[in-house]
Amino acid sequence: MSEEMISRRKLITMGSAAAGSVLGLSLVPAEAQAASRARARRSAATWENLVEKSSFSSTTAFNQEWNYNYPWGNMHNGAAKMLPGQVSLSGGVLTLTATRLSQSTEKSPSAPQAPIWWNSGTVHAKEQIIVNDQFPEYDIEGEFRTQTGQGIWPAFWTTGIAPNWPPESDILEYVGDSTNLFNTWTKEAGENDPAERYELSGHNPDTWHKYRVWMTKDGNDVLLDYYFDGVWKASHRGVGWAGIPQYLIMNLQMGSWASGIEKTDPRWAQQPGPSGNTYFRARNVWFGRTRNW
Repeated sequence: MSEEMISRRKLITMGSAAAGSVLGLSLVPAEAQAASRARARRSAATWENLVEKSSFSSTTAFNQEWNYNYPWGNMHNGAAKMLPGQVSLSGGVLTLTATRLSQSTEKSPSAPQAPIWWNSGTVHAKEQIIVNDQFPEYDIEGEFRTQTGQGIWPAFWTTGIAPNWPPESDILEYVGDSTNLFNTWTKEAGENDPAERYELSGHNPDTWHKYRVWMTKDGNDVLLDYYFDGVWKASHRGVGWAGIPQYLIMNLQMGSWASGIEKTDPRWAQQPGPSGNTYFRARNVWFGRTRNW
């Protein structure tokens, strides 16, 4: 991506009024003016919210916009089994709780087939994401705090609907440590590595922080801008993403790759990680899109 493109997309973090007052619109490059127009477009009547910030305010509000578990079931690629009872609401905050089991009696059916050592929670939005000509822009955002460390694997992410994976965008992901991974997965990179990754460290994940991605259609691709606490951090390209439906998921996965060991390690059967309870909390989670009628 060109330096001009990166500079233009950094200006998204500035309101159009602020950009005009600081720089003077008559002196602002065409790229910055385009960003200002895009921001204005987002506040126009063509913008629609799909999930409101109030969706964690009550069980009724939650049930209108979210489902329990993964879209495909209650297990994925970690060592936790997802149960609705591990999801709770209080004071506008949704909490996912992972509880260590006294023993493991089953394995995840998904690679790497980790033995299940935790009960935990996940939710996914009922509304799907599909960046196309009718819906060319999506904004996805939330405030989160999470415990991190060996065996802890929280995530706030989008994923293509089977059999279309990728796309995948990891807006928040901590895999066994306190470094957040902004990941963008495309078919060109294969299944083992994201096409693009930005690592964010030097912060305390167990205090409230705001995570955000803004998706914009660009031909057959989707441009993704990642933000942390309102500050632009990275621009990625989702190659071939346009028109592919995606789910939005929040989960507290445990063990597996977050345990930092290989399947050949003798400790694999025990899945190193925290005992007792581990928590991943969210508030003010929302997303919306522009609509071309």
